[in-house]
Amino acid sequence: MRIAYAALMLAATLPAFAQETSVRIHSARPFGYFVGDLIHARVDVSAPADAVLSRASLPNPGPLTGSLDLRDVKLAETSENGARLWRLDLTYQNFYVALDARDIEIPGFELSISAATGAQTIVVPAWSVGVSPLREIAPQKQEQASDYLRPDGASAFVDEATPLNLAFGAAAAALLALALVARDRAWPPFQQRKARIFSALARQISTRRGADGANLAATIQSVHRALDRANGAILLSGDVPEFLRRHPEFKPLRVDFERFFETSKRRFFGGESSMDDDFAAEQLAQFVSRLARRERSG
Repeated sequence: MRIAYAALMLAATLPAFAQETSVRIHSARPFGYFVGDLIHARVDVSAPADAVLSRASLPNPGPLTGSLDLRDVKLAETSENGARLWRLDLTYQNFYVALDARDIEIPGFELSISAATGAQTIVVPAWSVGVSPLREIAPQKQEQASDYLRPDGASAFVDEATPLNLAFGAAAAALLALALVARDRAWPPFQQRKARIFSALARQISTRRGADGANLAATIQSVHRALDRANGAILLSGDVPEFLRRHPEFKPLRVDFERFFETSKRRFFGGESSMDDDFAAEQLAQFVSRLARRERSG
């Protein structure tokens, strides 16, 4: 009978124990802080399920001591195991210039809650963290003054040969390309190079459209003027052998020269021409292209 009565009394007291408040402090790390470091901590406060926290009692960010500031306070509220749980995320900043490794105290604070049983004050106790100096107060005694200095760090070896070779190669290629362009455009010092008469004529003919009689006649006249410039005087059909003797690069085109002068003779002096204009224009374009290729190789 007495055992049963004791069990009933214990069961009646369990809810009371379950409703007690508790405070747990969790630090990101307990030591190793230097001057200027941020100290992060979490405070878990458990209270009865019907308890309400007075937010006015939360700590206010600002200086706490001459060397410690409270930077930020964040509050999260939830329920856990039938109790109310408040989680405070606190951020402090340390300004204590330590001369040796020691502990500094983080001040505690009080929180006010109200429940069915009335108002209550929860004390969050002070706690401590370890701070460290940035340097030792006095180094170990050395025989020579230079022994107090650390040796210079070894510099990384950089091989400059490859970048220099690449730079010189790129510069040489650029100069060669510039020289080729200057020679093609007859820029100094290549201004004495013979003008590429037939190359210019080939580009001019390639831009023309249509092969009617007027265009064909204009093309033939352009070829005549180009041949006259290359000869240095008017070039007639009878002068072709002498022209080829003085310009041997054009000798393989002897048949083309004869065909061109025959076409010109029929066009301007032969009355009606049986030659199709399209075919004649194509032959002229091919003749000028061959002249341009021989001119560039000469």
